[in-house]
Amino acid sequence: MTYRIETTDPITGKTLDQLMDMPYVIEGNDEDSLIIYFESKQNRDLYLEDPSGHKLEHYREHTGKP
Repeated sequence: MTYRIETTDPITGKTLDQLMDMPYVIEGNDEDSLIIYFESKQNRDLYLEDPSGHKLEHYREHTGKP
């Protein structure tokens, strides 16, 4: 099982230094999952309303994927 971790909140663009107790979402399947951390539950909920409307800057930068 492989996990990729996105530590830049896709709503604010802020990179999180501390991940403990931060809200997150796991996307993908068991073989290739992406964990996205957020500054707040409100940001997580905004992301969940329309994930395609928010770019994952760190993830895209390192993988070349949109």
